Amino acid sequence: MTQGVRLSIAGVGHWHAPRHVDAFVAAGATVVAVQDDDPAAARRWVTRLGCPAERSLDDLLGHDADLVLAMPRHRTAPDVIARLIAHGTPFVVEKPAAASAADLWPLVHAAEAAGRFATVPLINRYSTFWEQVGRLRADGLLDPTTVARFRIVNGSPDRYVEDDVAWVLDPAVSGGGALRNLGPHAVDAFLSLAGGEVSVVGAALSHRQHGLPVEDHAVALLRDESGLLGLVEVGYSGPDRDGTDHEWALTGAGSSVRELHDVVEVSTAAGSTTVDSPTVMQRYRIFAADVVERLRAGRPAPVPLRAACAALDVIDRIYAHGSSEGENP
Repeated sequence: MTQGVRLSIAGVGHWHAPRHVDAFVAAGATVVAVQDDDPAAARRWVTRLGCPAERSLDDLLGHDADLVLAMPRHRTAPDVIARLIAHGTPFVVEKPAAASAADLWPLVHAAEAAGRFATVPLINRYSTFWEQVGRLRADGLLDPTTVARFRIVNGSPDRYVEDDVAWVLDPAVSGGGALRNLGPHAVDAFLSLAGGEVSVVGAALSHRQHGLPVEDHAVALLRDESGLLGLVEVGYSGPDRDGTDHEWALTGAGSSVRELHDVVEVSTAAGSTTVDSPTVMQRYRIFAADVVERLRAGRPAPVPLRAACAALDVIDRIYAHGSSEGENP
């Protein structure tokens, strides 16, 4: 593939659509068609992009596209993914990609068996945090690692209602709240460090702040086979509608590395240094550029569907542990 990438978008009413459109257009893609179950949402993008809107996924797939960006509702995501696998066009699917790991695993196997290009935008993999972790490990300053912390606490869930995606707050459609929606980023980060089976040691879910059917805050303690502990915290409980409280941190025997938003601090016995990390929007752009470059070069997808499913498996077990303590997803 040497020409510009032709991109079609399913589920364009998703709240992340503006970020993805910006990122893929910056990477050289041209949007050739959009679709959403809400025709009004699709029409808004027709005006912005100057492309046709289709009523169904099958109609969208009738367009000549090199890549499909799918942002489906969580419960129906497996049906969308199955159709994309059968069609054969490379695709990006928004996390969590299903409302449970059990619904997604058969599709992971199907995509892998068919050799499909299928990727999930777990954009925090593009943080400078990981480069610093790799450097410290190479220098022997993280052996053994002791504890990791991954936190994403965003603003009020009212923003989903205001953005016409209130389905995110309906557990029958979304499969859960902050843990299902934001948790894949944090759990994937822990899985990137973990060795062997990951156990859920403890978990708590809270509906206290907003009193919604889905949890607005969740905390989980994880442990891998080597004894590495992981604290995962996600929530809709921040004071700023569009802001986020983001922390990625890892402590080892000879150093620690901590990212707050877009700054990474590395501490050793010799002192502390800071390095810049891409902003959230920059991470979307880096991901999109990576996807486009890999498509053009015929290389595998950057973040495989299997990674999203592995995170969902842990999230399902966090829900089960939290529910056993008296809270329901």
